[in-house]
Amino acid sequence: MVTITHRIHEDLKRELDEFCEEHGLKQQAVVQEALAAWLEDSRDAGLIEERRDGPWVDWNDVRNDL
Repeated sequence: MVTITHRIHEDLKRELDEFCEEHGLKQQAVVQEALAAWLEDSRDAGLIEERRDGPWVDWNDVRNDL
């Protein structure tokens, strides 16, 4: 594990505090999971953009390969 330090808006910090308190979670776990999800979503969005213009595979070919 490594430590990172960043500043966030006080309203966001208050929401994080409240969320963690309500759900019995540690802030470290929430931030780590949120960052991992954001990074994965960003990668997925990049793949969507790359693949948007094809090449396309016919559904029948895909189904036959299953």
